[in-house]
Amino acid sequence: MQDRFGAMSLGESQHIFKTDVGLIFGRQRKERQFILRTTLHSLSVWKTRNPGVGTSPFKLKNMSIQKDAAVIDKEVWVFNVNGTLAQDIIISVKMASIYYNISPAVIFSEVYAKNLNIDRENDMSNQALIRANKSLYSNTCKAILQAAKQLGISSEINFYVFSRNDNFKIPGNDLHEALTDGGATNVMTDQNRYKVSIGRNDNSAFTTQMTNFHMASLKA
Repeated sequence: MQDRFGAMSLGESQHIFKTDVGLIFGRQRKERQFILRTTLHSLSVWKTRNPGVGTSPFKLKNMSIQKDAAVIDKEVWVFNVNGTLAQDIIISVKMASIYYNISPAVIFSEVYAKNLNIDRENDMSNQALIRANKSLYSNTCKAILQAAKQLGISSEINFYVFSRNDNFKIPGNDLHEALTDGGATNVMTDQNRYKVSIGRNDNSAFTTQMTNFHMASLKA
């Protein structure tokens, strides 16, 4: 039987800047047949921020608790998902696995995130911002592990993160510490850097930059 590859992303925002979930270390790629993208935005807010992008909302008959979801470019998107909450991750993975008729492990074996950074609030210092973002990444790892246990997934999960080593919001060393504190057994950085497009959280502008690519190994 042909291998079936899936992946999940956390913290998506603008459709045009969606995370590259096909990339793996060493400039290699995997062809993903099943993709789950999640965003903290509600469906209505997301549509406002992404005008002109076609969505096909759907509901599942055999799930009592579910979130707004839609098929966009043949990919499943689930909305109102907080990546630090295991229950949100569980619901979104279940919805995607039922929609695609596959095991949750196919979707949840490789998880991606791009710049999960908290914005600076008021007069927050650089160190306070770094601490806040370390907590964000650590709690995300913990939520992934908790969700994997509840979904019955025992295989190793690769958590890929696009983030520059010189990111003042969370430098590379602090990112690795956060991922380890969250339960990662191993954290590595690809020797290559990659070009990504990044939109601001307020949707006002975007930039293209070279970024580092990290991988945390998580074992439930």
